[in-house]
Amino acid sequence: MYLGKILLIFSVMLIGNNLIGQKLSIETNIDTNKIAIGDQVALTYTLLKDKNIKLQYPVFGQNLIEKIEIIGRPRIDSAYTKGPLMQVSVKLIITSFDTGIYYIPPQPFVVFNSGISDTVFSKATYLEVIGVAIDTTGTIRDIKAPEKVPVTFLELLPYLAILGIVILIGVALIWYFKKSKKDRQELQTLKPSEPSYITALRELDKIKAQKLWQQKQVKEYYTRLTFVIRWYISKRFAILALEQTSDEILDHIKSLKLDQVNYKNLEDLLNLADIVKFAKGEPDPNENIIHLDNAYEFVKMTKEEISEESLENQPGNNNI
Repeated sequence: MYLGKILLIFSVMLIGNNLIGQKLSIETNIDTNKIAIGDQVALTYTLLKDKNIKLQYPVFGQNLIEKIEIIGRPRIDSAYTKGPLMQVSVKLIITSFDTGIYYIPPQPFVVFNSGISDTVFSKATYLEVIGVAIDTTGTIRDIKAPEKVPVTFLELLPYLAILGIVILIGVALIWYFKKSKKDRQELQTLKPSEPSYITALRELDKIKAQKLWQQKQVKEYYTRLTFVIRWYISKRFAILALEQTSDEILDHIKSLKLDQVNYKNLEDLLNLADIVKFAKGEPDPNENIIHLDNAYEFVKMTKEEISEESLENQPGNNNI
């Protein structure tokens, strides 16, 4: 009898959660994943739900995550669509004053339907904040003021004055368009961002210096380590590694026919990281050291070869 009650309660909870899932969907949209330092971007969570479902939104503070600030208060809008569905959007304006690539984790939305509550998570995303390259070769010039023609009582002088003004306007327009063209050309010839492998190696140095696993932060250590490797793979091989599972990433890498040792090391790292993050595994200290070394080796062995001259011209201000 007691076992039957437990099975009945479990069935009701399972059916309730399934019903909630059928009546609610969440989309995560960010205007752009790459901004200059200090720029603002809109991050929107759009929910499509049955109008009978009640929502409890996440509590957003001054910071969305460390080093990503929320400007103002979240804006919540709702509108009915056709039928019993309602669309609700939660819009955040975010910015950052530190360069790097930041992982924005899923946000929890608590839903209530027919006395049943559940938590539905949005999808994760990321934001890359880059520095601004400064052109030190440009020269700042004062704007030349229009020349004033003295007013006299001569009969022809008003016409000459009008002619003089027209000529000055023509000269000013020619100068303006030439300067604008030159500025556009200078913007198009700005130095590109540094190679992805340089950024990745620098971020691996940071992880090594932080000594996370030595401070019992093993999950954070592997989360950070695999995030850097996924980001590097996405930039180096044009693979959506930040949005794919470990198996999907390995399938893409296998098709590239890389060195078998590097592939095996990458496979071991991703698989162990999944165990640590999702199954709370506890690797040996030696494994932590080996996987960091293998991450260094993977980046170095797969880096894109560039000329020394190109390296000297890099601004070197990218961080994750």
